Parts: sequence; C-alpha cells; structure tokens
Amino acid sequence: MDLRALRYFVHVAEVRSFSKAAVQLRVAQPALSRQVRKLEDELGVELLERTGHPIALTEAGTLLLQRAHFLMREVSQAADDVRSHGADLVGSATLGVSPATCEVLGPIMTRECAKSYPKLRLNFIEGFSSFIFERLVDQELTLCILHNPPRHPGVEIEPLLSEPMYLVGPGDQTPALHRAHAKMALEALPLILPNRTHSLRMLIDRTLAGRRIDVAFQVDGYTLTKALVAAGQGYTILPYSSIQQQVETKQTSFARESRASSQRESGVASCIRRRRPVTAAGGTGSADQSGIGRCPLGSTRREQRVDTQ
Repeated sequence: MDLRALRYFVHVAEVRSFSKAAVQLRVAQPALSRQVRKLEDELGVELLERTGHPIALTEAGTLLLQRAHFLMREVSQAADDVRSHGADLVGSATLGVSPATCEVLGPIMTRECAKSYPKLRLNFIEGFSSFIFERLVDQELTLCILHNPPRHPGVEIEPLLSEPMYLVGPGDQTPALHRAHAKMALEALPLILPNRTHSLRMLIDRTLAGRRIDVAFQVDGYTLTKALVAAGQGYTILPYSSIQQQVETKQTSFARESRASSQRESGVASCIRRRRPVTAAGGTGSADQSGIGRCPLGSTRREQRVDTQ
C-alpha cells in the first residue's frame, strides 16, 4: 500500500472534500484524485461516495480511516525512533495532561524539554484523566501526566510528586459563605465534587472512610468547579496547584482540614506505554527510554510553602 496515497485519502476523508484537501496538501486536485483512485483500485473497493456534497465515506472507507490513523502514527513513531539514535533526540512527542496538572507542570515541561532536547517538538492534549489515559492505552499519546492514574498492564507509571489536598472556599469578596478554615467539618458543608468514578473523588471517598457528606453539585470539570466556589455556591477539595491562580487573586480561600488531612494527598505520575506486552509470568518488556519516557521533572514530593488563608 502506497503511504502517500494513504495519507492523501486520510486528508480527503477528514475534510470530506477533494478541493479542501488539495489546498491543505498543496497538490493539484487531479493528482490528489488519481492517488485516491489508485488506492481504491489496489484494494478493490470504493472508499468514497463522490456523488454528494460533502463527499461521504463508504463502510470500507470508514474502516480504512480508523486503521490509517494508527498506521500513520506508527510510521511517524518509527521515523522518530530511528532519528533518536542519532546525536540529538528529534521528532515530536504528544503529551496528554489533565486540567489539574497542565497549569503548573505544562510550562515546566516545555522549558525543560527545550533546554535538554531542543530538536524535540512537544504537542499537548488536555482532557479529563480518564479520557487522556484511554488515549494513551490506545496508542494515541506518547506520554501523559495525571493525578492518581490507574494501574494498567500496558502502561509504566513513574511517580513524580505528591501534594496535599485542601478544602477550598470562596474568597474575601464573596459574602454568601465563610472562607475556608481548618476547623470546618466537611459533613456540614455544601460540597462541589466530581462523580464517583473520577480519580479525585475516589481519593476523597477513601480518605473520608464512610463519613457522610453533602454533595450540592456534581461537576466533572475544574473550571466550573472553581467558578462555583468563587461565586459562593459551595466548597471543594483540590490540590494547591489547581487553585494557585485563584488564591493569588483572592477569588478563593483554602485550608487543611484537621481530620485525616495527613492521609489525603494527591499523587502526580507520568505514564508511558510499555513497548512489549506483559508476559504470562508477569514480566514486562522495556519501556521507551529514549529520553521522553522519563519526565524531566524527576520524582519528588512537592513540599509547598504556602500560607493557608
């Protein structure tokens, strides 16, 4: 199968237009059409329905598009692997980050990678931890940085840091609720938390050990959660890295809850796909150690010198 023809087909299938794909690829439209037709002749099936506008994929075309994305990634990865054996690490790496980690760790990672690997281009995808982890398992990402990632036989997890969790409340300018302070009882507070399958919620439930709480709003998003807290709609529990900007601008307040506070910490880890599957005996093949497999942040416990307000 001609890789150029396959790449041309992917572009046409994604934009549903030969003319738009030709502009993106900077090739003449007749040449583009010939390449796609050549691919169809080689496979012996119609991949596109050309009569409508926009054009549509046939069943065979849909299947090929799904497989083509994987094939193109593998080809790109193979090229990057070969280049990495040279003097410098070159190519691109796609990193997945959650909203809770990207604000603090994103700038650090780009700075350190630019310093250590100037020829390596970083691409970022932001999303919920479960979404990012699934994309890593499906081989759509090179590496991801997540809070409390689940164990998976095809993923190598390296702890990076551990940071305490704080009770987060409204700031000075919000009279609806009191500011967060250490003596508050969680059972008496209207809480804004994610659903029970969220890694943060599971961590909170484990440390509360059966204590009844009032979940006023169930929100699976940090942006909305912090906005509701700042507006005086309730309290939440988050690591300081997630609320640093809001604390500095006095939109929110925070405090360590006195009970079980020492056990409630959120771990941040890097996750990378293993290169070989787990064997029947439980052993694993070596993971990618070409440079991006080990996060430049190193492994550490985050000791935060902040004053609870």
